[in-house]
Amino acid sequence: MNNSFYTFPALRGRQGEHDYFILLCPLHLAPRIFLFDGVKAPASWPPRPALDPGKVEKLANFIQTHPADYVLAPLVATVTTAVEFTPASDAFPEIGSVRIPLRATMFVQDGQHRRAAIEQLLVDAPALRDNTIAVMLFPDPMLARSPAIFAALNQQYVQRNASRRVAHDPVRPLASAVRRLTETAPIFQGRVDYERTTISNRALAMFTMNAVFQATQALLDVGEQEEVADEQAELALRFWTQLGEVIPEWRQVIAGETSPAALRPTYVHAHSVTLLAIGRAGAALIATCPHDWQTKLAAWGSLDWSRRNTAWEGRAMLQGRMSKKHTSIQLTANLLKLTLRLPLTEKEKELEKLLGG
Repeated sequence: MNNSFYTFPALRGRQGEHDYFILLCPLHLAPRIFLFDGVKAPASWPPRPALDPGKVEKLANFIQTHPADYVLAPLVATVTTAVEFTPASDAFPEIGSVRIPLRATMFVQDGQHRRAAIEQLLVDAPALRDNTIAVMLFPDPMLARSPAIFAALNQQYVQRNASRRVAHDPVRPLASAVRRLTETAPIFQGRVDYERTTISNRALAMFTMNAVFQATQALLDVGEQEEVADEQAELALRFWTQLGEVIPEWRQVIAGETSPAALRPTYVHAHSVTLLAIGRAGAALIATCPHDWQTKLAAWGSLDWSRRNTAWEGRAMLQGRMSKKHTSIQLTANLLKLTLRLPLTEKEKELEKLLGG
């Protein structure tokens, strides 16, 4: 290792269109250069799962009590720069060494508990510091593949709920578009829970990732697997951005004058049932008024979104409590459409009869 690069013995392999490298890394170096806990990942990445201290302790103790015959599976990591591979010989061009710039950042995508256990082990059993662990390293200079690699390697974690599936989904175009939307639309920036499908009353998040996904899907009227054109993604951004300016309480949240937790007990628009209804009503508005929908959206600025407004009872609320039922979403969308003076479909009119409308 020189002053500018890490140098490791390595094998070069290929999966699909991408090269990867198998490194042999000394244990004492692994926690220093392969990062996971305590490091700020790029803003476009969903939050990483929290480490389980008990699992880390158990693994570290196992290695310490079996120093002669322990086995550690490889780490899988991505690196933020291109790397330089030098073959050892012409006869074996896939065997050699790899140089990685010291300025590069390497994120653990699989093996976070093994990495943490090694860090603890270096304190409790320093004699093992020169042992090695294999690392499967994927160059990812633009940080474009890392979320997909994490999702592919952590399916059990990702598949636990719908928000995580959207946050880590490397395939569905709509999921990718919604992830970008949560980073750019002011009402969503820093206020989306990527981990959960429900939000507690005191949570700082405004909506869950799954709620934003479903509302945007309704707004754009696209299937989960359909391609999302740049124009559609831009339309969604303009819609949610405009709405953040139209609804007074959303405007206050964006300005930092109040919090989602303060809105949740008092307003229906701080709940997923209303967000989904907004998406449906917004789709009808854009379809009916494609050229002046932004002007007509202003009508929602004077709407009484308070839960004290009895118009929400039987729609967004049932007996004073917010409802997530399918009929609640549509009945709420109906009210929002009527506020915009949009006609109801025949099915929507039939549903209104449930309320005596």
